[in-house]
Amino acid sequence: MSRKFRFGVTGRGDTLAEWREFARKAEALGYATLVLPDHFARQLAPIPALTAAAQASSTLRLGTLVLDNDFRHPASLAKELATLDLLSEGRLEIGIGTGSQPRDNEQAGLALDPPGVRYERLAETLTILDACFANDQVNFDGKHYQLHEFMSYPRPVQRRVPLMLGARGPRMLRLAGRRADIIGVMGGAEANQAEQLAIVRAAAGDRFDSIEFNQLYLHVSIDSHSSGLPGFRGPALAGSRDQVAERLLELRERELVSYVVVIGTAIDAFAPIVARLSGT
Repeated sequence: MSRKFRFGVTGRGDTLAEWREFARKAEALGYATLVLPDHFARQLAPIPALTAAAQASSTLRLGTLVLDNDFRHPASLAKELATLDLLSEGRLEIGIGTGSQPRDNEQAGLALDPPGVRYERLAETLTILDACFANDQVNFDGKHYQLHEFMSYPRPVQRRVPLMLGARGPRMLRLAGRRADIIGVMGGAEANQAEQLAIVRAAAGDRFDSIEFNQLYLHVSIDSHSSGLPGFRGPALAGSRDQVAERLLELRERELVSYVVVIGTAIDAFAPIVARLSGT
């Protein structure tokens, strides 16, 4: 299957006017998605902010990259996400994970449980979300969550709200292969990307070709225009427009990545790449 490029950008804005203008700009420049992370930091809360962005746009898809499962009960989360999908007329993409920054838990006084426990809770959350999106009433008796005759309203507009999971280790890679529509395969110095993709492929089976692979870049430098988080260490895009385009083509060939998200401060510098590669 040929995976076609699409591009997203992380949202920016400290006021309603700034936020709406950023959403309109992202849509006008051809970005497919506007996304927000989920941290106790200097950022807007993702679900209400994306709801506001929906009212300022018409085609822009709205994604969480990614929600921290520790922050919300899955029943409440299901209601909020279904409402966002309804109010955006079916433009939601759900990214959710076990949490990537322990400092968030420390700030909020939330227990940081062992990885195995957080994995179990995430798996239960995914089952609850699916059930709430498909049924009027949900009963669930899990190890970590219990729902009793839970009224699941509203229903999302989309028959299947796209799910994104980030994954590095075998356990999360298998879960992502079985459940996710979009996967951010997280590398690292010790990661073997080919082995990671092989785990996803085995878990996904016949649905592997329909899975979209994602890469988030929080440092982008194109034609000397540099944007990034201070002190951030992670994947970076740097070079001329031609060099960056060529690198993304190579990344798709090698690691199947066709859904690329860049930091919001790079929205203008990266726009020519969006225009060149989107849909190809």
